[in-house]
Amino acid sequence: MVASNLKSASNFLFDDSRIDWGAFPYVENAEFSLYDFDEERQIIDLIFKFEANKKITIHTHIAQTNMFIVSGELRIYETDGSIKEIRQAGQYYRGKKDDTHSEGGGPDGAVVFYSLRGDGRQELLNVIEEEEIIATIKLDDVRAMWAQKLAN
Repeated sequence: MVASNLKSASNFLFDDSRIDWGAFPYVENAEFSLYDFDEERQIIDLIFKFEANKKITIHTHIAQTNMFIVSGELRIYETDGSIKEIRQAGQYYRGKKDDTHSEGGGPDGAVVFYSLRGDGRQELLNVIEEEEIIATIKLDDVRAMWAQKLAN
């Protein structure tokens, strides 16, 4: 392994001004942009921008969801609202299927790149309120988002 001569940029500023942010169904306090949808292999790449010090809706990842924290700090919360984990910019995580939690930005918010890997099912994400599933995001929903993105 060759050592890098590049210095770490601890104060890295991520410019998201060219990203076409929009609302994600059933999710408040965050915006997203869909980057790629490979329907055949069920791979979905998207980026989220989380508001500072605010949580999004409790949800369950049905599909494998990997993430890279681009900027800021991502806080993962238990369903009771307590902090489960704090993830810093520059870190990569391989998510777990059937993981129920909430998440949100730290003091400066967060920008996070996600890659979802389907397993043959249509269901990708359950949205939960008061311990009840209120919506399920499916491949059909992503297909419609992708079609809308391509049309613009």
